[in-house]
Amino acid sequence: MVVVEDGLRDDEDTEFRPRMPQRQQTDMTLTLDADRDRYGFRKQNQYITRDQYNAWNDGYTEYLARRKKKWCAYLKENGLMTDSPNRFPPRSAKTKRFIRKGIPPEWRGAAWFYYAGGPAILAKHAGLYDELLKRDVKDVDLEAIERDLHRTFPDNFKFRSHSVSAPAEPAGSRNSQYTVKSAPSSDGTKRRETPMISSLRRVLQAFAIYNPRIGYCQSLNFLAGLLLLFVETEEHAFWLLNIITRVYLPGTHEVSLEGANVDLGVLMSELRESMPAVWAKIGGELDGTDTASIRTNRIRRNRNKQLEPTRLPPITLCMTAWFMSCFIGTLPIESTLRVWDVFFYEGSKTLFRVAMTIFKLGEAEIKAVGDLMEIFQVVQTIPRRFIDANALMDACFKRRNGFGHISQEMVDQKRLERRFLVKAEKEKMTLGDDAVIPNFNVKRRGPLWSRRKDHTFPAEMM
Repeated sequence: MVVVEDGLRDDEDTEFRPRMPQRQQTDMTLTLDADRDRYGFRKQNQYITRDQYNAWNDGYTEYLARRKKKWCAYLKENGLMTDSPNRFPPRSAKTKRFIRKGIPPEWRGAAWFYYAGGPAILAKHAGLYDELLKRDVKDVDLEAIERDLHRTFPDNFKFRSHSVSAPAEPAGSRNSQYTVKSAPSSDGTKRRETPMISSLRRVLQAFAIYNPRIGYCQSLNFLAGLLLLFVETEEHAFWLLNIITRVYLPGTHEVSLEGANVDLGVLMSELRESMPAVWAKIGGELDGTDTASIRTNRIRRNRNKQLEPTRLPPITLCMTAWFMSCFIGTLPIESTLRVWDVFFYEGSKTLFRVAMTIFKLGEAEIKAVGDLMEIFQVVQTIPRRFIDANALMDACFKRRNGFGHISQEMVDQKRLERRFLVKAEKEKMTLGDDAVIPNFNVKRRGPLWSRRKDHTFPAEMM
């Protein structure tokens, strides 16, 4: 992938005014209070106790230090700087191993931007983000964005706003947690905004203008918010948000949510093939599958794929966020970040691999329950306990019973098939017996399960 040096952004202000570029500090290893992790989130929640977090984090902190040393050596080996790097080693089997073992937190945002093709996009659209900030946002999008701003990571201190009675910001201070600007809350009182909330507003407004088919929808605030915690500039967060929604997850965030439903259909198809016993529990009623006839039905489906139902099982209602939010709020934050490390390097197949891993790790628990509501609860709860990010990634990519075999070609192929089936079903419902439905036929270049390099260039899709 051809890349160029990345650009910088204007510093934050209460209103948009052009400024000289200035690099934003993104040190994610600040020492926080004992109740918060290295990113500013609370350590404990209803799924993970503080003792559980601390027991895991003691060893993980040492792991991060070891990995940082190896990353430094790897960058030097490739002739790259190790002081706030914005270029990283070329794609290779070794680089992929390093990515899967985790990017150092303080370099994470720059690595995401680099490997996702951000520098090329920035070079192609230099100045566009600043231009978008000068335009007016549709009222419907503006209202929705304002409504969700203060719902974004409310437990993270960088997003938490305070009342206007808080101490005034010292004159000339640029590193204060608070801006001079205040904003009304839902109850009519005013809050003093953090710089992060102001940046989030600008990124979401620019995105809504640039993507009229999407505008704004829930989950975009969390995607943009997490990006802003790690990337160097608002502009980088804006373009990565576009890469997620237009390159990796096309159609997922549009009003119809067609892309999300297509991807859930692809996931259910793979689950039915790889873990038929789990499928029988969560979706067997759609095709008459039961435990006694799993093998027979699997053979029948392989013989005639046109019989695959396009209707999704009810369990997918609690899984839409897996794709729309890219596991934010589904997995613990460190596990989510490790998924994103791989996601920006390897593409959307990562989300399918991780989703299948969640079902694999929770297989016994899912098979042990029978009531549909219990299954809902189990499927929602299982991933929220996966605090051990290394264990999750090891399970995903292990050679035996892992899911590294799911290729981007397979995902793209099944997406096409799924879109075709959904469209054909809609036409049949509209035209009835007069509908002429052609057979799905896409010429394949090589085996469906083969490994291949991803030749998608995000800059060409923006």
